[in-house]
Amino acid sequence: MSGKLESKNCYYASQREIVKTKSRIDDFADISLVNNFRRILVPRKWVNSKFIALFNKPSGDIVCPHFWEFKPFIGCPFNCSYCYLQGTFYGNKSPRMKVKDPNELVKELNQFLEWADLEGLKILMNAGELADSLAIPEWTEFIIKTVLPVLESHKNHKILFLTKGGAMHIKPLLADEVSHELSNFIIVSFSLNPKRVAVKYEKGTADPEDRIRAAKILQDRGFTIRIRIDPIIPVSGWRADYAFLIRKIFVDHELKPERVTIGSLRGLQKTFRFAKSNDWKEFLDRGERTRWGRKIEFNLRMEIYTFILKKILELGYNGPLALCKETLDIWRKLVDAKLLSDPGTPGIWENVLCNCKL
Repeated sequence: MSGKLESKNCYYASQREIVKTKSRIDDFADISLVNNFRRILVPRKWVNSKFIALFNKPSGDIVCPHFWEFKPFIGCPFNCSYCYLQGTFYGNKSPRMKVKDPNELVKELNQFLEWADLEGLKILMNAGELADSLAIPEWTEFIIKTVLPVLESHKNHKILFLTKGGAMHIKPLLADEVSHELSNFIIVSFSLNPKRVAVKYEKGTADPEDRIRAAKILQDRGFTIRIRIDPIIPVSGWRADYAFLIRKIFVDHELKPERVTIGSLRGLQKTFRFAKSNDWKEFLDRGERTRWGRKIEFNLRMEIYTFILKKILELGYNGPLALCKETLDIWRKLVDAKLLSDPGTPGIWENVLCNCKL
């Protein structure tokens, strides 16, 4: 593939995603090593195939590094009122299994990871961008059975499961015959909110404490876990609610997440259009319009992030912290306050250690 590089067809691999110091096409103009990242022109097939896609949507001042989507199934049976999948799927976010023939998935995944191996890349495939990864245990079992042999043949790569599920939803990960092997290839991220927020805006999901218990079970079984506190919704009394949640995570259940990502409520235009519930929209009425939809008013977002980041740090957490799809202006102010690290080069964001990156 030749011609001028277009950012939508590029993947910017950080040093931690590079297996080899020299790839098979280092001598070509469509790849370069600059500072702490490598720019790679992605074959058109892998920009958006049936089961793999390069997520490269945010632009401008929205801090969101490119990452890989894994989409053997899409949609979600839970009913979060703010869910962006309502817009993504034009009002129909019901779960759909895309795999008709397991051999088709195995073939495509093998081809993709063979390409990554030749490029000298480590890949994290996010199975939670277009679905709740663990919401349907039977599907989880099927995916594990189908993809584990592939991952065992391509040992540098992992899959990210993102969920609002609880103890019953993680059972397929704990089966004796796969649990040890899976922990080498699977990262599980739990999306958390305080109970009051979950009851009102995250209907059908597991109770937040059940989610935390599930995370602890996996942690004790050797899995890498991550935490998302997102979307933060500033209900009346939000400080007490989120302080209580953070203490539950780090003190009561002694979770040691590999990284923590936080984000505030936001709404894309299509989400506003297709959302079935309007109860969440009031928080964005006077909000900021950004390149990633409407967000909570700027000063309140700063107050929220400052409060929550300080609470997390006060409890001794010293791992990576990041914001999800937030503006560079917000990031820089929190960097100046020594609550976050600099995100790196605009549009590449090679320093961001967020939920979706390896």
